[in-house]
Amino acid sequence: MEWDYERKKEKEAEVQGAIECHLREAGLDEVQIQITAREFFEKAVRVTPPEKEEVFMHLVTMAPSGRGGGRSSKLGNIRLNVRTLFDAVSNSVFTVISATQAPWAIPFAAILLWNSIWRNTQITLSEAEAVTLWVMWQIKDSNKNVKSEDLKPAIDNHAQKYGRQTLSEADIKHALNNLNKIGCIKPAKSASNTWWLCEWISPSYR
Repeated sequence: MEWDYERKKEKEAEVQGAIECHLREAGLDEVQIQITAREFFEKAVRVTPPEKEEVFMHLVTMAPSGRGGGRSSKLGNIRLNVRTLFDAVSNSVFTVISATQAPWAIPFAAILLWNSIWRNTQITLSEAEAVTLWVMWQIKDSNKNVKSEDLKPAIDNHAQKYGRQTLSEADIKHALNNLNKIGCIKPAKSASNTWWLCEWISPSYR
């Protein structure tokens, strides 16, 4: 088994470029973008290499169907540690952007980054998903569970605190469905009408 480290470097550059692109769209200047993107990547993102794919060639007339059995190459993974990222935001450890300067920038960057990574799967993520996930991490219990009934009041408080428009029940339901779809949250096994927050999100790539 041989790992494709060149592909890993390419994917790391692609992911960091996606972070920079979305921070640029959010209106940050270039100095802030470079520093924040680097810190974001170092604190919360891990990329593992895929296995190099071997190429086999057989003469069609000589190779029986299924000769040599079958195997699948191991894919690389891009892992986003949501808890580490959100803890860093809450504790203002990013050197450029503080909660008072741009309280939306880094929490939303997590979802904006995922939007870029998952773009080929046609999953569209919005500010509503970012707000919902951020608030869920603020009100989770010790088991990383959040009751659905607690979400609306918490999101309303968040909107009031930052002078933003709140979300309707329908907006929140749609956000939860999308977050569940990409693996940010899962229905809790231990309680009904409760969501469990996934600490790591990990899509694969070749």
